[in-house]
Amino acid sequence: MATRLCSQERGEYMSFKSTIKKKLYSGSSINADELYHKVKSYKYVSFDIFDTLVKRNVENPTDVFKLMEYKAGNGFADRRIKAEREARQSLVKSDRKEVTIEDIYSYFTVSERKKLIDLELKTEFQLLVPNHPVIDVYNRCLKEGKTVFITSDMYWSQEAVEKLLEKIGVFSYKRLYLSSSKQAVKRDGSLFTLLVKTEHIYPSELIHIGDSKVGDYIEPQKLGINAIQIPRYTNNIKYRGDENYSSLRMNYLNTFINNTVPCKNDPYYQFGYAQFGKVLWGYSHWIHDVAKEKGITKLFFLARDGYIMKKAYDICVMDHSIETRYLEVSRRSLRGPILWMDNSFETILNMVVNAKLVSMESIFDGLGMDIDCYQEQLDQYGFHRDTIFDRRTIFSDEKIKQLLTDLTPNIIENSKKEYSLLTEYLKQEGVSGKFGIVDIGYAGSMQRYLTQTLNKLEIQHKITGFYLGVADFYKKNEVDGIDLDLNGYLFDFKHNPLAVDCRSSFVGLFETLFLEQGGSVKRYARENGRVVAERYPYEYFKDGKPTEDYLKIKEIQHGAIDFVSIASADPLLSEFKYKSIELFDGIYKTGTDPNSYDLKLFADIEFYDEGITHRLAAPKSMTHYILHKNDLKNDFLQCRWKIGFMKRLLKLNLPYQKIYLALHRLR
Repeated sequence: MATRLCSQERGEYMSFKSTIKKKLYSGSSINADELYHKVKSYKYVSFDIFDTLVKRNVENPTDVFKLMEYKAGNGFADRRIKAEREARQSLVKSDRKEVTIEDIYSYFTVSERKKLIDLELKTEFQLLVPNHPVIDVYNRCLKEGKTVFITSDMYWSQEAVEKLLEKIGVFSYKRLYLSSSKQAVKRDGSLFTLLVKTEHIYPSELIHIGDSKVGDYIEPQKLGINAIQIPRYTNNIKYRGDENYSSLRMNYLNTFINNTVPCKNDPYYQFGYAQFGKVLWGYSHWIHDVAKEKGITKLFFLARDGYIMKKAYDICVMDHSIETRYLEVSRRSLRGPILWMDNSFETILNMVVNAKLVSMESIFDGLGMDIDCYQEQLDQYGFHRDTIFDRRTIFSDEKIKQLLTDLTPNIIENSKKEYSLLTEYLKQEGVSGKFGIVDIGYAGSMQRYLTQTLNKLEIQHKITGFYLGVADFYKKNEVDGIDLDLNGYLFDFKHNPLAVDCRSSFVGLFETLFLEQGGSVKRYARENGRVVAERYPYEYFKDGKPTEDYLKIKEIQHGAIDFVSIASADPLLSEFKYKSIELFDGIYKTGTDPNSYDLKLFADIEFYDEGITHRLAAPKSMTHYILHKNDLKNDFLQCRWKIGFMKRLLKLNLPYQKIYLALHRLR
């Protein structure tokens, strides 16, 4: 005797069935030129609607009902599926061929019907987006003078479908053949028979485009109508991130990205759209939520990383009660001007030493002093501009300590000069009172420098820092009684000592995504009655021309901003409460578990930091390192994508993130 499936078994069976169905109906992304070439010789062209002219931003049509549960209550999805099944079973006893939406909801109470029908149509309209390659073919058919029909099996009313077509920009079709209004269906060929009879055309003159194997391909061909079956599921973008479709919110996000990505084949643009854009989108909403909670009405986005952040925030957040401004500052422009207040050896090194390996040139750059003017002092101690120090030992290096002691008068003189211009700039830009600063992170050094400067100027202020991450070494900036209000989006060690720094193994790759297309702020100068930022030459311009790396980063940011714009216009996406780590998942996978494609895209991009330039992950050969063991250590310490370095060197599938963390603990 057959037993009834329990709910868990039924769920597993439906999931298995859905997976098989997806594989059967999947294919590569649609090429509009190739598709149009197939219909070019036909006078009459028919288009299906769902999964042809339009796509839903969910994995399966029944996911629409799961979304409706947020407003219709738990259990609605099962009731709705059962109601449609029973409505279709009742057709067997009648001479009708298609149900209507009213038929389906007749299985609900009278008081529920209209409200739920309206909710279903509203939800569908929110979920449906144009399938751009097919829309392109549709428009080209009209432009070339072809007669176009819309032919669809659907239980919606004629009026609702016409509104949908108008919403997605489908106009000028000759006639809509809809199963619910015509009581004829594609799946037995009767709707196509009605079309050719009504329009007085020969079947061979017509070609139909749709996604269903039976209704859109087999049945029309039986009648002598040419047909093209397009894939129902297409992977339009290489990077998809979290593939956990069992989570409705990730189901929606992944499908939304795949359905809405513009038709651009550039891999950097696609990475920006699929991965970087959702981080900017989530970060922007988080900033706004925290700012409102803290009563902040002014936000300063700090150069250079804050440029793309401000651009995204201003698109995402339409709240004019919070003013946003771009503040042209840098570690270099803020730390040098305050050294005259405290120029001890430890203070100087803590300010200018960030990387594991530090060059003499970067130390002078941090002090705001031209290294070429101090060659005599360098020679005295046996140094040169390319001398490299290890962060772990530099604090005990007596020679560098004595050099900086000798240079103290020069350091103070330069610092006071820069301090005067910095204070003018901050006053000019209205940096006072209660405000927030937005930056990439990670220890609040910029916030500390600002605080110290404003304290010295006796300007009232209360600064809240918004960062992508607050690292575990933030305490080094809480000096002289300063308690920094730091807030991290991806990780926050100040509020959670057990947080996980999710970008430390690929920090260079991560920071590259945020680069403004301009040089870092060096210092300030007066120009036409204002104080303006003086910039270093932009690292990604050579001989006045943009480098390939510049163009790559520009495309990444272009894709990211396009995602932010499209996502911000979506009525449903913001209703889901995405965790930061969910939105960061794609970048995290690229950074910690790169495949050969990831390495090809990013490993050779140059990264500039503290006066040192290196490619993100460009190890020398294994043979070289066997012969020159010290080079392996130095190259590994200097590279800013440790995982990429190891994988590119070893060329094996190993748990590189675990290896990195083990090495990190041994440092």
